[in-house]
Amino acid sequence: MHALIYDNDRLRIAMLARSIKEMGLDGTATMTIDDIKRRMKKRNFDLLVLDSSALGILERLREMDGYVPIIIIAEPDAKINFEELIYHGISGFVIRPYRIDFFKRIIDRALLQRQMILMSTKTMVSLKLKIQELEVLNEIVQAINSSLKPKEILQIIMEKAADLIKAEGWSVLLLDRERNELVFEAAAGEAGRKLIGIRLKVGQGVAGWVARYGQSLIVPDVTTDPRFYSGVDRQTKFITKSILCVPMRSREKITGVVEVVNKIGGEPFTENDLEIFESLVAHVTIALENAAIYRRMEDASLIDDLTQLYNIRYGNIFLDRIFSQRQDLQSPVSLIFLDIDYFKLVDDNYGHLVGSETLRLVGERIKKVVRSGDIVIRYGGDEYIVILPNTDKKTAAIVAERIRREVNHESFLAFGRKKFNITVTLGVATAPPDANTRDELIGRADKAMYEGKIAGRDKIVLA
Repeated sequence: MHALIYDNDRLRIAMLARSIKEMGLDGTATMTIDDIKRRMKKRNFDLLVLDSSALGILERLREMDGYVPIIIIAEPDAKINFEELIYHGISGFVIRPYRIDFFKRIIDRALLQRQMILMSTKTMVSLKLKIQELEVLNEIVQAINSSLKPKEILQIIMEKAADLIKAEGWSVLLLDRERNELVFEAAAGEAGRKLIGIRLKVGQGVAGWVARYGQSLIVPDVTTDPRFYSGVDRQTKFITKSILCVPMRSREKITGVVEVVNKIGGEPFTENDLEIFESLVAHVTIALENAAIYRRMEDASLIDDLTQLYNIRYGNIFLDRIFSQRQDLQSPVSLIFLDIDYFKLVDDNYGHLVGSETLRLVGERIKKVVRSGDIVIRYGGDEYIVILPNTDKKTAAIVAERIRREVNHESFLAFGRKKFNITVTLGVATAPPDANTRDELIGRADKAMYEGKIAGRDKIVLA
């Protein structure tokens, strides 16, 4: 703790400086008011101990530092405006002559006040950074949910990450396992466009080192780090000064690296930057996996023609993705398997056209009551499944009950204004603990549904 002390009397300031030192504080002494202001411009002090002759500059001192504790020492006959002292938040007022033990208590209380202010300020800064981080994460999640195009998602995620960490540039390099090389997939700015397609051997440069060893790395100054490879800068005419580089992993395998370069302001990247960036890179990895699935989905028909629901091909792809990620995310996934009770009677009594329309309407009623993140699929015939990501069995059972009631509560129309009602039987399974694979999860829910059929139909059975 460092105190700035002022008095215009040479003997008094010498005694005051000695007392401050005996209390274990560092002290800077001055005998002029102008010097108080000059010194406060140069550094922050933890405490000001001032003779009452400095009261005229209190307002200016508070403008320079609104939180530093101030103790005023005055003669018994000094004319003091106590309203001004209160207004400017003076921490202590001492009248000469004073006892040293009393003066020490005033100092201790002022320093405690200073510590509380510093802790509060640090907490507020930390909360502000955490709020910014959460806002960026929310924007990234929205980007992932709104698009499966890899270029769009990478651009959004990396721009947000660079803004949060305050970096000048960024790049994403993917691993080509066959050639054991890293390929620049995306990068920022004009220089970044020149990077696309450039290859580095695994082990070459900072990015290559991170890919080889699977460890995140902060390089405060590339000129002093032998791992830095300057060839890329020569090609792009960019000047790299500092790097923060993090590996991308999928199922414990390195799939590439992501890096940001040159912290704005010239400061080195920090451990806090690294922690934030590693969190964001996890979303980059998920985005790329989703994009790979998207490319596969584009080559296949994933929509059921009759109901316009997803078909089981899409269901398999979606479940495969969930099971590949679930080990990392440690979140449950539930599945509802439902079958229309006695659907054959609808076809027999009213014909296939009414039967087909009934299947379509059942799909609509299911979609009406499930949540926005749930996936409704026509499994085949008169069977449907609903995939519920990040959902435990208790919650899935609630959704299943909504479906059961929605399907049954309103009649279906046949020809000639005839009406009929149908019911459904539903089975619910959750992984974990009911299954470890996609097929096991579907099978357990299917088995539970058939147990409901045997028990009388129009029921929900939990695996």
